[in-house]
Amino acid sequence: MQQTNTPLHSVVIMGGGAAGWLTAGIMAAASTARRPLHITVVESPDVGILGVGEGTWPTMRDTLRKMGIDEATLLRECDASFKQGTCFRQWYNGQSDDVYFHPFDLPAGMFETDILGWWANGQQHVPYAQLFSATPQLCKANKAPKQAQTPPYAAVANYGYHLDANKFAALLKRHCMHHLGVKHVELHVSKVEADDHGYLTALGDGQVQVTGDFFVDCSGFAASLIGQHFGVKLQDQSAILHNNSALAVQATYRQDTPPIACTTHSTAHPNGWIWDIALPHRKGVGCVYSSAFCDEDYARKTLLDYLNRDTAIEPVSEHQVRKLSFTPGYRETPWVKNCVAIGAAAGFLEPLEASALVMTELAANHVAAQLPYTREHCAPAARQFNTAMQNKWSRIIDFLKLHYVLSTRDDSLYWRSMKNPSGASVQLNDWLAMWHHRSPNIHDFQFQDELFPLASYLYILSGMGYAPVGASPHQIGTKAEQFVRQNYQRSRQLLAALPDNRILIEQIRQG
Repeated sequence: MQQTNTPLHSVVIMGGGAAGWLTAGIMAAASTARRPLHITVVESPDVGILGVGEGTWPTMRDTLRKMGIDEATLLRECDASFKQGTCFRQWYNGQSDDVYFHPFDLPAGMFETDILGWWANGQQHVPYAQLFSATPQLCKANKAPKQAQTPPYAAVANYGYHLDANKFAALLKRHCMHHLGVKHVELHVSKVEADDHGYLTALGDGQVQVTGDFFVDCSGFAASLIGQHFGVKLQDQSAILHNNSALAVQATYRQDTPPIACTTHSTAHPNGWIWDIALPHRKGVGCVYSSAFCDEDYARKTLLDYLNRDTAIEPVSEHQVRKLSFTPGYRETPWVKNCVAIGAAAGFLEPLEASALVMTELAANHVAAQLPYTREHCAPAARQFNTAMQNKWSRIIDFLKLHYVLSTRDDSLYWRSMKNPSGASVQLNDWLAMWHHRSPNIHDFQFQDELFPLASYLYILSGMGYAPVGASPHQIGTKAEQFVRQNYQRSRQLLAALPDNRILIEQIRQG
């Protein structure tokens, strides 16, 4: 029997894919001579991943840098491109001119004065993001976020990535095995072993057994350890976020060198929305919807009609479309005993705002930084982790709901339900009530590491037409106008200095 004061050195991760191998890389990179970790990824040869396209947040740059992955290798081997934010279409009123940006760059002057209040009082004829960020102009011009001489992972304009999820997982796997000492075992786990106190001791298939001190469940929606073994229930969030299905497709370009969009395009439709991610050699496109409001045939037609309007891609047939079904929700206690769930095993809400991979990053970094030295310290570490993750999930739900609850669309039962304030949390309704008379500020956000910061709320609120009434004192005007001029000058300079997105990506890929 394992003693409670036995050091935790052997970490077993169940499941590969992007979540499993990203977790392995983060934990292995954090391993030190003082605290060596022996990490094994147990991956079933029978389970694949969807791999239609994935978006990341800028945090991924620092994560990959710490792991020792070269940025040029990432772009080359993962068919990756730069992402500077998201362009939302038809979310507010559904009209053709209903377009706004959520850039990764912070708005100019955000911490110095009430720029949203100034914008709301007579400046709404120009989009807020365009006045205070260079990103919308750069993205419209298909400009890269950096220059050829900019060091790897450094930015002129803030950026994350679009990438092929399958290729990303493969790169992480190779790097972890060849450079970070992670062991890989192909095994379809059918048996989970635990000691008399309920702590996991081994995974196996009846013949092969992989033992460990600490276990990470990265088995995706199956949640084989946290859900099936420990019985931790998924907290269903369907009443707040209705979407539970997606139809996804890989669409190849008609020509070899079309422009590569620098943003994720997110286009609303009567019963959900469509993501459109541009990679160097193809696109990843998907239709997100709720089966409670439309059937698969309607969603399929919506997706194919969207694709048929895109003249940059080859025609797509119905048999190329793949379906993903999910229950939006999360597990309140993703860490039990000596096992923690990360990735979809811990929770998944919907593809909006690329929250899946960033939650994997945050959770893996938390575990790597605070992994207990002995089993007796698992309980306090679990309590701290579970509280932190519950707070993050609550914040993500509020932020995603913000995109819907502010809509004025009234063209379907779906939108009438999604925008109903009664479906939002008390916290979100409280915020909206306060923000009706004043702009959001840093005091509204109590957590130090907010997943979606103040800037993100300002971009979504302004893009969805939510303007505080009388929020800006008259004297703020001069200072706000100064930041508008500074952003105008910066936009002009960057448009002149930054290269085309595709050209820079090809230069970096070719070395």
